Parts: sequence; structure tokens; C-alpha cells
Amino acid sequence: MKPPTALATAERIVSYLEGPGHRGDPAAHLDIQVNGAQLLCDPGEADLPTEMQRAALRYWQGLPRVGGIPDQLKVDPEALRPALGYLMLVDRLEGSCEFRYALYGSKIAAVSGFDMTGQTVSDIATLDEIRIFFAACYQAVIALRQPLFTVHEAPRSITVSHWHRLILPLGQQGEVRRFLVCNVPIHEGQIV
Repeated sequence: MKPPTALATAERIVSYLEGPGHRGDPAAHLDIQVNGAQLLCDPGEADLPTEMQRAALRYWQGLPRVGGIPDQLKVDPEALRPALGYLMLVDRLEGSCEFRYALYGSKIAAVSGFDMTGQTVSDIATLDEIRIFFAACYQAVIALRQPLFTVHEAPRSITVSHWHRLILPLGQQGEVRRFLVCNVPIHEGQIV
């Protein structure tokens, strides 16, 4: 059996999110094993568990748009002050299904034990399924052209129980080229 690809998994994510009422366990719709997976397309502030993510969403919602996508690749750190340390900027690499971290938040790096700035999703020292899940979520945001909120269990080697990610598309002339991601580690209900 051929192993799943990020594109195939992204198609399954999009199919699940566009289905009636997002029925059933999202993990059952994936072609990979991601423990504790939750997916929510176009979340509102009330759907987000942390003020950092709500602040990032408000900032993104206020950006000028072209074709429904914020027409901006740079972000204003001052406007995102409540989320600093939990933010990532992820670039879509042209002509591939690969994504590179232009910025990897200091608090994310401290918890995960590594800084991915300048590296790609496939360089992450984690399970293949998690790398595929991350890339598939970015591909799904490109297809949906809307924010995506995800939750998944952290590998046992990391001292948190779950990662809560808000993925916000940024672009140029209506094309998604970058993602502003607010990635918050949670352990036993507390932000780490």
C-alpha cells in the first residue's frame, strides 16, 4: 500500500470540512493516524481557546483583502503583541507541496525543544504522520481560502498534551503565499 501524501490528506480534510455538519471524528476521515485531531474551518473568536489566538484572528480580520485573502505578507509585531512567542510565519514554496518556516516563535521553540526558522515542514524531527498532517493543513487552507483551527496531541517526548493551531492565510493579489499561525501548547488545560 502506498503511503499517504500531504495532498491526499489535504483533500480528505477539505472533504470533511465541506461535508454536512462535519459529522463524526475528524481523525476517522484522515488517511493518517493523528491522535486527538480536531478541525474547524473559519473559526470565530468564541471557538478559540486562547486570547493569543483571538488577537491573531482579530488582526487578520482587519487586514485589507484581494480576492478574499489578506493582501499582505508582512505582519505588524506591535499589533500582535499578545501573541508574540506563539506565532509562526510559514511560506508556501512555489511549485511544490513544501512549506518553510520564516519565523518560528520563541515560546513554541522552547516547548518543542527546537527552532524551525529557515527549515521546512519535512525537516521537523517528529512522526511522519505529524509532518503529513501539518503540510496537509496548509494545503487545505490554500484550497478553502479560509482560516483553519486544529488541535492534535503532542508526541510523548514533548512536555505538553496538545497543540492548538490557528492557521490564517496571507497572500498577494488573491493568491495564498504565506500563513500566519498562532500555535499554542496546552498541558492539562493550561497554556505552557
